[in-house]
Amino acid sequence: MLSNFFQIFLLISPVFILIILGNILRRVGVPDISFWDVNDKLVYWVLIPSLLFHHISQIHLSSSMIYSYGVVILSGLFIVTIVSVLMGKLLGYSAESWSSILQGAARHNAFIALAIAGSLFGNEGLAIGAVFMLLYVPSINIVVISIMVSNLKQPGKADTTKGIANIFIELIKNPFILAMIAGLFVSIIESDKLIIIHETSGLLGSAALPIMLLTIGAKIKVRDLALKITPIIISNSLKLIGFPLIAYFVATFLGLSQLEVVVAVIFASVPTAASSHALAKQFGGDEQLMTSIVTTQVALSFITIPVILAVIT
Repeated sequence: MLSNFFQIFLLISPVFILIILGNILRRVGVPDISFWDVNDKLVYWVLIPSLLFHHISQIHLSSSMIYSYGVVILSGLFIVTIVSVLMGKLLGYSAESWSSILQGAARHNAFIALAIAGSLFGNEGLAIGAVFMLLYVPSINIVVISIMVSNLKQPGKADTTKGIANIFIELIKNPFILAMIAGLFVSIIESDKLIIIHETSGLLGSAALPIMLLTIGAKIKVRDLALKITPIIISNSLKLIGFPLIAYFVATFLGLSQLEVVVAVIFASVPTAASSHALAKQFGGDEQLMTSIVTTQVALSFITIPVILAVIT
């Protein structure tokens, strides 16, 4: 197992090296700090949508694939959501605190997952990862944000029904979802005639992950760390250990291939989404706790991901 750990660690280490490099570049001001804001928009609106479109458009989805992948994602999401909320309330945490625990436990940084899947399995890993992302993005946002809207008090907050309706509007406008829907449409028509579109989206998509990883690193600010030990331990344990174990056992039970099982576990074991802090701020969650959870999860995942993958392979 030890040799397997080091082998996997070496294979996925470029992913973490880019995250560290992004943090160093931001600290030394090369490029200028304003670059990271502009870069965010380029990645969000162009590069990642191109990557998702490119891979989804070349997959022939079956109902059994959608069912199996959906069960894996939703099983883990359901269990960690229930445990996060119950533990937060049993321990007497405010909604602001337990909603941040929930975000840390339930949400995934899909970009790190795609990068690791691509490092280990190439285009095949990216393609399977893109399908998981297709199911993950809308489901995780609907569940987590609905809970936050229903339980958190925001200044000038509209009624809950309107808030939840806004979630669906935002999902419809999300460029990732639009790109994946377009990819699904292209996958069911004669896509050989769209070779130029495939080549163009492939070129754009190839730039997405390295730039995104640099940006993730640039956004990590250790000086903003404010440790609240117990909530961080709960959230990190559920995300980095609990969710991957659930994904592994459910995917194995459903008879998925070894490659599909490993990609499912990769998606489950990556740290929470970097955007979790922005959501905590937007909906009235505990911003400091959320920042601490994001930062500690990224640091811990350098070790936990190769350990988990070494154990299951």
